Amino acid sequence: MMASVRAALLRRLKLVPSLFRNDPLFRYASIAAVLALILIAVSIGQDMSGRSALSGTGNRTGSAATAPERVRQNGVVPATGLETTVPPVPGSPDMPAPTEDASPPAIAPGRPLNGIDVAPGPRDSFGTIPQGDKPR
Repeated sequence: MMASVRAALLRRLKLVPSLFRNDPLFRYASIAAVLALILIAVSIGQDMSGRSALSGTGNRTGSAATAPERVRQNGVVPATGLETTVPPVPGSPDMPAPTEDASPPAIAPGRPLNGIDVAPGPRDSFGTIPQGDKPR
């Protein structure tokens, strides 16, 4: 059983060079597979070394480990000079009162469509054969 599997595998391995030269689909698929394997290996290596794949910073030691004060541990640089305010919690006394003149929209989720006149849309010629002279 193992001998027949090994023989079939060897026969297919002997076809690889000619398929790579003559079949563009096989060529590009094998190039994509190799690139995917390289990316997976790099990702696994970064995970094992403790480095983040996206931030480029990891657990470094020595003089390279000193980072500017404004860089946080996750590699996020906080914005400086920007005023940020937290909105008030709904229902709190700081929340502005809703305006009385704002009526709810006629079409809204959960509202019935009774009493709303729906007109058909404008006629267009989408999907029809143009009539008249042919363009030259």
